[in-house]
Amino acid sequence: MVRLIRLAPLAVAMGSSPLTAHHSFVAFDLEKEAFVRGTVTEYQFRNPHTYIFVDVPMEGGEFARWRIEGETRNDLYRNGWRDDSLQPGDVVNIRVQPARDPARRYARLLDVAKSDGTFLAIPNAEDEQGRVVTAPAESLEGVWLPIQSFFEFGARVAPLANDKARAELAQQTGLPRRARCIDMAIPQRLGRAHVYEIEFVSDDLILIHGEDDAEPRMIHMDGRRHPESIPDDDKTWTGHSIGHWDGGTLVIDTRHFRDHPEGNSAGPSGSEKHLVERYTLNEDGTGISIDFTLEDTEYLTSSVSHTYEWQHSPHITRLPHSCDPESAFGYLAEDQ
Repeated sequence: MVRLIRLAPLAVAMGSSPLTAHHSFVAFDLEKEAFVRGTVTEYQFRNPHTYIFVDVPMEGGEFARWRIEGETRNDLYRNGWRDDSLQPGDVVNIRVQPARDPARRYARLLDVAKSDGTFLAIPNAEDEQGRVVTAPAESLEGVWLPIQSFFEFGARVAPLANDKARAELAQQTGLPRRARCIDMAIPQRLGRAHVYEIEFVSDDLILIHGEDDAEPRMIHMDGRRHPESIPDDDKTWTGHSIGHWDGGTLVIDTRHFRDHPEGNSAGPSGSEKHLVERYTLNEDGTGISIDFTLEDTEYLTSSVSHTYEWQHSPHITRLPHSCDPESAFGYLAEDQ
């Protein structure tokens, strides 16, 4: 269903299905669509969420301020959006999925039509299909786009949470980790459709850059072992990684992760978390299979294995990591 905010009765419409984005869309009614027509007052083009604030004219000469949430800056940038795509004063017609609570002036962005004829949209399945190429890679080095499948991994690991994990999860207070610029942990985020780039620095070092990573993962290939311990202040979300080659497969062993509130999908992870990944280029060179096994004797009743697929994407430019605290918190903010 499509609603025209303040301006028209209900009408039926069909459209391309948008991709799943950074956090849950539980606040939005994904079965309905609406149009918000008004004037842009503010445009926040940021990671992890873009926000558009629009004043919609009401009866009596007053205005209602709407807050429209969009995808990450990086995703929108690749879909043609720029820092100056919208300006205060622009008259717009925005197609949205409205909040489930009809009293809220909050909605999820689908596309924007400006009065000058400019049209801007979020990436949908058709856009993503256009990003797929069949150019073969000669090695694991290069730019890769994961096929989004982290939900499947989450469904497999959730039943393995032990009593300690469930108790700590129930006791967690304060802001959710995503509202504090604490990103999804690995291996979960390796199955999210955000861009990665593998760099062979030398025979002794491989870097895995991700748009969700403030710093690249360092894979030490010089034969070293994991240290017995690492001070908590020196631990990172991506842990300490050592690697070796098994034929053409890159094997990565990672320990000493920083404690994460959702390090094992929805549950916490701790010092016993251990991840082994195997990166294998497929026969035609157009993709990588990542077979991995995760164990955490502190929080999981058993180990869990899964596979992610990455597509070779040399036509995509990896954009810099950034996380704006105001933007990260925005989905929890009260309507103006």
